[in-house]
Amino acid sequence: MTVDIIIPTYNRAALLAETLKSIQSQTYTDWLCWIAEDGESRETKEAIKPFLADNRFIHLPGRHAGYPSAPRNRAIGQGTAQFVAFLDDDDLWLPEKLARQVEFLERNTACVLLGTNAFRWEGIGPKEDAPVYHQKISFGLIPYEKLVQENIFIISSVMTRREHIIKAGAFSESLAPPVGEDYELWLRLGALGEAWMLADPLLIYRETASTYYVKKMDRAAKYQIRAGIYSAALQGTPDTPSPLADPAKKHYADLCRAQRDFYHAGPHFLDRFRKTVSEKLKSIVAPAQ
Repeated sequence: MTVDIIIPTYNRAALLAETLKSIQSQTYTDWLCWIAEDGESRETKEAIKPFLADNRFIHLPGRHAGYPSAPRNRAIGQGTAQFVAFLDDDDLWLPEKLARQVEFLERNTACVLLGTNAFRWEGIGPKEDAPVYHQKISFGLIPYEKLVQENIFIISSVMTRREHIIKAGAFSESLAPPVGEDYELWLRLGALGEAWMLADPLLIYRETASTYYVKKMDRAAKYQIRAGIYSAALQGTPDTPSPLADPAKKHYADLCRAQRDFYHAGPHFLDRFRKTVSEKLKSIVAPAQ
């Protein structure tokens, strides 16, 4: 089964080559890598030129949008493979990453969202000494009740099936600010089937200056972003209604609405609102257990 690998990139020529080398090192070799550039630059062309001799790499420049959803969606639209994997242009895959995930998806047909653990590397010191990213979460099958509370899926770890992206809709290009588009898609995908997380670290997540963008925001701004993510997940994309609009998925939609309302209230209202939402979540979850 061929895997379409989607890499959005913008002005990352210094890091991109190492990311592409990690793809070439995969033990699973049936893949196509779409280097979806947000714009077109001479530096990126020079960085990827040696890799284009391998016809599995495809350069896909396009109009500059200023956010990764647009180039990701452009590449998704060009590909045809059954499996789709995402990789940021500064992260690195370990050699067994694709093989492990393809094997898992072939054995678990109900899985619509598959992630893995990672090593967190700040670019200083040996990669082998980097700490594990997730140390306190539960792995295996991730219930939607957990998915809706926290995004534990690193985008560079995720593999899914093309048919499920078609059903759920692609990445949102209307989030403002354009942050959390990966989590918003996971919420829609997760309504279609099972989400799984492999405990083994199968990539190196590189922390760079851009990684800290959201961390530096004040709490009110973070809450508005989260509220916007849940609202977008409930609405879907212009081309595809959200799976959460399906009456059969009402339980999942109610969970998203409860989280949206929680974050809409904002940090100034949390003391009063937390108890109400907590009770609402319990009443929603209880019938499903």
